[in-house]
Amino acid sequence: MANAVAAGAVFALLCYDLDALARYLDETFHKKGQDVVDTNVALARRGAELAGVHQGCITAPEPSDGPAYVYNGTEAVGISAAASGVKFVASYPMTPSTGVFTHMAHVADEYGIVVEQAEDEISAINMVCGATYAGVPAMTTTSGGGFALMAEGLSLAGMMELPALIMISQRPGPATGLPTRTGQADLLFALHGGHGEFPRAIFAPGSVQQAYEITRRALQTAHKWQTPVILMIDQFLADLRTNIDELDASEQPIDRQIEADPRASYLRYAVTDSGVSPRAIPGGSVLVVADSDEHTEDGHITEDLEEAVRLQDKRRRKLDGMAAEALSPSLHGRPFAKTLLLCWGSTWGPCREAVEIINANGGSAQMAHFAQLWPLDAEAVRSVIAAESRERIISVEGNASGQLATVLRGAGMLGECEVIGRYDGLPLLAEEIADEVRS
Repeated sequence: MANAVAAGAVFALLCYDLDALARYLDETFHKKGQDVVDTNVALARRGAELAGVHQGCITAPEPSDGPAYVYNGTEAVGISAAASGVKFVASYPMTPSTGVFTHMAHVADEYGIVVEQAEDEISAINMVCGATYAGVPAMTTTSGGGFALMAEGLSLAGMMELPALIMISQRPGPATGLPTRTGQADLLFALHGGHGEFPRAIFAPGSVQQAYEITRRALQTAHKWQTPVILMIDQFLADLRTNIDELDASEQPIDRQIEADPRASYLRYAVTDSGVSPRAIPGGSVLVVADSDEHTEDGHITEDLEEAVRLQDKRRRKLDGMAAEALSPSLHGRPFAKTLLLCWGSTWGPCREAVEIINANGGSAQMAHFAQLWPLDAEAVRSVIAAESRERIISVEGNASGQLATVLRGAGMLGECEVIGRYDGLPLLAEEIADEVRS
């Protein structure tokens, strides 16, 4: 009920109609009985009275016909995953990823989803591997500590060429760190987690709308290229609630890229130019063989070293194909400005606003936001970073070391640059970014 008092005070300060608030409280608390409704409305009006001693109103925009729907990042990922055809989710609850897991459970009957709370993250990723082997679009949700336990299962998906989707909702570490706060310190872990070398794609949406769009793209990428894909959000984006247009929750399953009528000569791991092999599922007209060891094209274990190299090269060729269709960094601000801010994931909003602040005060800034972190569109990235007008390049990240900058340097796309990092568990703020750039 304290919230009702605060809401009434805010409405008074903004000179908004209290009757609208009263109607909302009635709608929200109607099931709890009239006494609860009446008390909340009375307290809201009392809050307005107390705030009304201040003279005048704060200038605020009038309510408009803008987007009428409100979502947070958790809901956007969950709606997109369900609508895109995910039929199996196995997770062990871990803040701040649990919201997506529970959302999928909430809509499980509506979409025909099997939701399993596993005994631990090791079981969760292996269940996902089993589901995808059987042809079912599947995902798991976790945070950094849980992803650590999934590293072996991630490698299993890499060897068996399974389209496993792993959502990492980041929080500060190491160990249990700050479990209810936000951070961006798991990028290098996501990129290099797992033993051995195998292709993967990594996506990091920057807004609630983008979380909806990128989730579907991540699932489709996993199935098209038959490889694990990692979707990275963080506590800030998971809980960020904003007005956007209604998200389409109608079921529109992705293409699972499964062979509808495999031939007798079917080879599960046939060596191809693209690295993608025909994929059938168990129980059909052909023999489906799979194991965790290196194998021949028909899936049987091999110790032939030349054959091992052929299959490893085949798998790695998928990176070329994924890079060819990778998302280019999105730009905002003055074209070819002197100062370029690099960012990824949920830093999209504060960096965008910081660029506007800098430019409004006579500066020259542009932002490049990476919603896909691996593999990269090398040509597009280099053309943005290497523009002749650049005098400063600053990587703005929710970590201490500048992990995006490290990835770009490792890929030969970036030299030395400045880093603005925040790692106290709080989200970056536009004013603070602008002040740091100016200072």
